[in-house]
Amino acid sequence: MDRKSFFQKACGLGMCSCVLPSLFHGNELLTKESNTTSWKEGFVQHRFSKLIDILDETLDEETKNEILEDLGRECSKRSQVEQYKDNLQGFFEHLKNSLGETATFDKERGVIRVETAERECFCPMFDSKNVSESICQCSVGWQTQTYETILGQTVEAKCVESVIRGSTRCVFEIRLSES
Repeated sequence: MDRKSFFQKACGLGMCSCVLPSLFHGNELLTKESNTTSWKEGFVQHRFSKLIDILDETLDEETKNEILEDLGRECSKRSQVEQYKDNLQGFFEHLKNSLGETATFDKERGVIRVETAERECFCPMFDSKNVSESICQCSVGWQTQTYETILGQTVEAKCVESVIRGSTRCVFEIRLSES
């Protein structure tokens, strides 16, 4: 595990305030690295938000959505969902335990519903206060790829609610294809 991943996981577990100061007290390298990382993250977030604005201004809706959904699919491919292939309930438990999200599957309708907890947008690529609502199509792509990988079949995802679009949480519906 690399250093940044360790810090992210430790902070996610509430360990930062207790453990990290004792491990790195007075470490100038850590402070310098944090300042550089913070500057870089802010730069990347701003640049990414501007790219989304450019896509909004120059592309038709269908093309823009396709690009953003492809981006989300690529993100999903890196998220190790393959370990949940053919284990939908296991993935639901993972969502609940790691992210506080709830997911349900209505077998009769063939619809999975995913609801996040109330929080800011999860993606680290942008500042959720300064990005176009169209970015939610990236999450639609992530949901699509994730459930196609787990279920081994084509699905269609839709963003029902999102923080970026004014809600306090994100809600997605994933419809299984009729085979």
